[in-house]
Formats: sequence, structure tokens, C-alpha cells
Amino acid sequence: MYHSGRGAEYPFLLRRVNARYRPFLFQFMRFTVILIMIVLLPIMVVVHWWDYTENLQLRLVDQASAILKKHGVHGSTVDVRFLDLSVSGDAQDEPSLKEASRELAELGPLRLVSNRLSILARVRARLAEETLTIDGWMADQDTADSLRGLLTKLRPDLKLVMDDLKISSYVRWPEGEKLPLEETSPMLKPIITALHVPAALDIKRQDGRLVVTGILPTLELKEAIKETLNQPSHGLSVDVSKLRVTSHVLPAPFTNPEAIMPFLRSFFSTPSPGEFSILPGQSPHLKADTTRTLESVWLSTLRPMTGSIRVNMQLVQHPSIFHFPGRRIQTALPEDVLQSVSNLISHDFVQFAPSSSLLSAEMRTHLTTLIPALLAAGPALRLVVGGHPEPNGDLQLESDLAMQRAEQVSSFLIEQGAPCMEILPMAFDPVPADDPHAPALPSSVEILIQ
Repeated sequence: MYHSGRGAEYPFLLRRVNARYRPFLFQFMRFTVILIMIVLLPIMVVVHWWDYTENLQLRLVDQASAILKKHGVHGSTVDVRFLDLSVSGDAQDEPSLKEASRELAELGPLRLVSNRLSILARVRARLAEETLTIDGWMADQDTADSLRGLLTKLRPDLKLVMDDLKISSYVRWPEGEKLPLEETSPMLKPIITALHVPAALDIKRQDGRLVVTGILPTLELKEAIKETLNQPSHGLSVDVSKLRVTSHVLPAPFTNPEAIMPFLRSFFSTPSPGEFSILPGQSPHLKADTTRTLESVWLSTLRPMTGSIRVNMQLVQHPSIFHFPGRRIQTALPEDVLQSVSNLISHDFVQFAPSSSLLSAEMRTHLTTLIPALLAAGPALRLVVGGHPEPNGDLQLESDLAMQRAEQVSSFLIEQGAPCMEILPMAFDPVPADDPHAPALPSSVEILIQ
């Protein structure tokens, strides 16, 4: 159908316009697309960054943190920046550290650029009886050897086992820790505190020696004890090789030389010294032959060390130190002569009437029979003439009476020409009548060889 009028000219005009402006139209379209891309590109970058930071980065951080947690890494930090991974933390041991590092290095798409995983230097101690076991981690062998020397110095009485103390180049020192390690080092403070040991002293007789064991705070105290024990009255050698010294000993009253030396000097001055111990958690212990006088002296000198603590005593009472078993005879005589005199006067008592110090004619005659043997022994013979007091009477009165009787016998022997270098009169201590070491005849005088 043919349409007349202006409307029929539109297709023709449109073709002419399209043909004329087509290049410009294409340029406009390209410009529009480029403009849209320029506008959308920052938006896309922002959206991508938002998705990365809100989702992917957090997932990567969580994955890295899970790896560290799986291998027991404490105090860990994980930082992811532009797919670069940085980690730090303290592993329990070297295998765990290496395995965690390997898995982190394989965690795609991250690149492990900073690995600050380490093992925190540490020392733990277990004390079982006489063995101290050390485990932990050190950075080098020199530091481990220094620790061994320090602990040995503090507790030389312990057996030190350090097989479980590991060395690794991955070890780092805690903040504030300085080398070399000392008693005041923060890392060692709990161990040092736990290693404080109570002082102890134990002195026993073994194989003709005084063997001293225990632990003391100073070398000066050890040497003073050795010197005090080494007395000529008993002639025993003194072995202090097992007496340890460390400054890590807790203070105790007996570690004061002014407190212990008077006791030791008296206790070990006898011809046959006993045993003494003062150990942690136990009452002081005495085991010895003694006399009533010595027992009193020992208890009075012990009091500054023990206070109100009960002393465990195993004491055997004797009339005098000359009655102690195992006593060495001081008199220098040939063995046969010494034995002859000993057999003559052994268990021979000079009797007196009750409450009297007069030497009867019968006893004078008896003493005269001893003179030939004493003359044969010669002037090297040394005698003790001791009076036994009545154990049930007044102590002071009976002691005075025993001394008077001893002097009577001593004077008579001298008058009869006994050639002894020394005749020592003395009053023995009383011993209860039912005691196995009581004299056969109380209120009598006994003659002994010094």
C-alpha cells in the first residue's frame, strides 16, 4: 500500500541519519561501555576486597591458627597480608615446631614469609628421695652445663639427672631472663626455693672411726666439727667425707657454732664416745656410755639447740669414765705386767662401815698385800682410786663421803711406798643398785688403772 505524505519519508531519512552518524554512534557506545567499566572497576575492587577481608582472609587465618593449635603452640599470633603469612608462638618441643612449620608452608594460597615459632626456654625439677631430675629446654650446651654446676653447688647431697634436658637452636629466653643463670634468675626461682634443705648432722662409730654425715651451711662449721671430734681421749679417726656443705641449708639452732661446740666437745671427750644425731623431723638422739655428771652436762649444753624438744636418749650409766667399755688404758706398761696388775685389783673393793670414812685394820691389811705387785709394776703405773657413794642417800653428802674414803685409800697406798706416777682419788657417780653397771659393793672404794 502506498502512503503518501511526510510519513513516507521517515525510513529514508532514518537511513540517511544512520549512515551519517553511525561512526559517532559506535564511538558513543564504546565510550559508554568504557565509562561503565571505569565506574564499576573500583566498585568491583572494593567488593572483592570486602569479600577477601570478610571471608577468605578470616578463613585462612582460622586455618593457620588451627594448625598451630593442633601442634600445641601457645601464645600464637597469625597475620595475613596480601596472602603473605606471618606467625609466631611457643611450641612444646622441636618436632611439634617443625611439623607446624611444614603444614603452614603448604597452606595455599598463602606464602609463609615470617616464621617466628620458637620453644620457650624452661626448666622443671622433680625431687624423689636423693635424686633430682631436671627436664626442659635450653638454647645451648654451655648453659645446660652451667645449670648443672649451679644445682650441684646448691645441693651436693643429691644425685643430679639431666638426661631429659633438651638442647635446640629454636629455644628463646623469656623476657627479663639474663645469662648466665644464677640463684636469683626468675626462671630458676621456683626450683631454687624448693631445693632449700634442712640442716642435718649424724655422727656414728664405724670400724674404729667416727663417721660424720649430714649437710651444713658453711665450710667453717664443718672444719670446726672435725677439729672438735678429733680428740686424743678416744684416739678414733674422724671421717667427714660425707658431710656436705651448701649455702642452701635452712637455718637451725645447731648450725650456730656457739651452740653446738660446747656439747660436741663434752660428748666426744670421753674414752669411749657414743653416737649423736640431729636430723630433720626427728628428735635429737644420743647413744652413749655416760655418768650422771656427764648426762647433766650434755643436757645443759644441748638445751640451746633443742629448746623444749624432747631428746631421745639411749644412755648406759657407769660410775665413771674409767668404767666405760672399750676404754683405752693410758698407762704405759708392758702387756704382761699390765695384765697382772689388772687381774689383781679387778673387782676388788675396799669396804667401809656405813657413814664412815675410817679405813679398818682389815682393809689396811688387804691393801698391804697389793704393794708388791704395785712395786713390780714400777713408777709408770697410774691408778684411779674412786669411792662409790650410796645411791639412795643424799647426793652431796654421799659424794663428799666417797671422796674422803678415796683419799684415805690413796694416802695409805702412798704411805706404804706404792711407786705409782699418779694416784688420782675421786668420787664416782652413784648408779642405781638394780642397774647392771652398779658396783657390787656400794659405800666402798675401787682401784682402777688409768
